[in-house]
Amino acid sequence: MELKKSQIGKPHGSLGRMAPLIVMALVIAGLVYLFLNPAPFINLMRYAQASSQGKTMAQANAEASASASASAAASAVGDLKTPDDFLNLMKVNASTLSDANKKILNIFSDELDKITKTKEKETVDSNNQVALIFQPLAQAKTDDDLAKIRDAATQLKQTAEDAVGVFQGVQGELARRLADIGVTDPLNTQVADAFAKQGNVPDDLKTAQNTSTLADTTVAYVDFLKESKNSWTRKADGTLSFHDKAGATKAQQLGKAFADAAVQAGYQLK
Repeated sequence: MELKKSQIGKPHGSLGRMAPLIVMALVIAGLVYLFLNPAPFINLMRYAQASSQGKTMAQANAEASASASASAAASAVGDLKTPDDFLNLMKVNASTLSDANKKILNIFSDELDKITKTKEKETVDSNNQVALIFQPLAQAKTDDDLAKIRDAATQLKQTAEDAVGVFQGVQGELARRLADIGVTDPLNTQVADAFAKQGNVPDDLKTAQNTSTLADTTVAYVDFLKESKNSWTRKADGTLSFHDKAGATKAQQLGKAFADAAVQAGYQLK
């Protein structure tokens, strides 16, 4: 028995009628699977994109991860619009902050800790070194006396310059670290400047620079006294008596520079 021409190539029976439904069900199942488990499809797309760009799959994954992290960070700090918004994070309970804002607070804490430790070390060390300069300088008579004072001044210079380096680097380091977590320029620089001013970093920097100058004037004065040791004597009251006017004038100039630098650095000569 032969089929009629109109029936040739057409599905027939119950299976034939269900074929479209089966195909549709398979398509829906595939879409549901991709929705619930998109990783294979995403990886396939990344592989195709990486291949077209001449990259390995590992390189493509690394770039995608970095891009996602940057986007998340930028979004997280988006609610902080001004330097004051950032600085106010230090006034709230850290446990109430988002993870992104905790990162910012941790950066602030790191910088504050560095500033505090630097100030403490500079204060202690410079006071000890100045104590080896002021009184001994008023009593020095021999080359050995002058050498000890010069050593103390050299140490004072190093202490001051170490502090200068830290204080000068606060704003740049803070701006860089904020940029690393998504705070864009110029806001990161503005926040760093505001942070430094709130922490009196400019004043600390100026004090350290003045202390460095004090060390320089001490060395200059001591070196002059050593070079001209045959031109002066120490009186009973502690003052210097120069045998020539030129030496007396030079000593007076260097002594005044030393005294002025001491005052600028926050010390009072007694």
